[in-house]
Amino acid sequence: MLALSGFAKQYLYGARLFGGVDAEFRDGETVAVYGGEGSGKTSFLKTICGAERAEGEVLLDGERIERRTDKVIMVFDDGAVFRTRTVFDNLAYPLKLRGTERAEIASRVVAAAEETGIGGCLNVRAGRLTPAERRRMSLARLIVRPARLCLIDEPTAGLSREDAREVFRDFFSIVRKLRAEGTTVIFSTSSREETEIADRIVVLVSGEVKQIASLQDIAKAPESVWAAQAVDEHYNVAKAVLCDENGVLKLVFGENDEIEAECLRGRIAEEYIGKEVLAGWFPDAAAEGGATAPAAYVLHRANGFVMCAEEGFAEFSVRRKESVSLRPDIARVTLFDRTNEFSIMRESEV
Repeated sequence: MLALSGFAKQYLYGARLFGGVDAEFRDGETVAVYGGEGSGKTSFLKTICGAERAEGEVLLDGERIERRTDKVIMVFDDGAVFRTRTVFDNLAYPLKLRGTERAEIASRVVAAAEETGIGGCLNVRAGRLTPAERRRMSLARLIVRPARLCLIDEPTAGLSREDAREVFRDFFSIVRKLRAEGTTVIFSTSSREETEIADRIVVLVSGEVKQIASLQDIAKAPESVWAAQAVDEHYNVAKAVLCDENGVLKLVFGENDEIEAECLRGRIAEEYIGKEVLAGWFPDAAAEGGATAPAAYVLHRANGFVMCAEEGFAEFSVRRKESVSLRPDIARVTLFDRTNEFSIMRESEV
């Protein structure tokens, strides 16, 4: 098990990343570190593996991770350790360092290369590989020797859409194999689609961890607007005032535009009553009645359509529609603090 306690990264110039994370990742769990460019994904991985100094504790099986421990495999950048050496030499290098016998090295390297589709490149210098082949060499490094924890930075970065799809398919195959062996895999990505293979995702925004949860749990109870948007870029957000009128809780979006919200009573701190909040909902949680706007464009999804209005709102339906609901199903809405955009919801009182 990988355990983080008070996990953070402090830079000399003052920036502090990750904010002191406390989390545990199970044996065989697959974790996606998700965020845009500059969000801190690479630093998150490097700090876990000891390539960069961490605040707090990073424990693997109860022991601090050391940079050159045999329990961890780290793959960053393009995967070419020595660009002027062959693919065989690059894959064999970590085994040679550990004193593995030559016959065993050859067997492992050939098997890893064949499994990742670069068996024909073993005698090619790493610097002459195509971007897709370099990424496949990175994948081969994940399985050339056993480990308890595998870290890989953006396995498909810099590839064409077609190459990225093929390389990620092979990566997923390797992940399934490592998962069955009890190896924890943590990979970074800026692709929402790639997060779907993960048991949980770490949502990173500007170096801050917004939520660590499965996609399903984030969809059910996002802890912040950023986490919800990580699950669905068409997540709806609207300003509203939470009011208590004659003992009835309401969300007021504007003049003659309100929704009864009594079902939320007890799930929101009393201090927010009478204040402006942010109401958020996924496209499939739009209200069936109420205010609508014309659909400016429509996106196809595997099981239906997402209609998008010029106002920025989106609604999902199994059938194509000409209009978009501008308001949520109140039973499926999440309310957020207007200033910090974190959820103000809590579990229902029993």
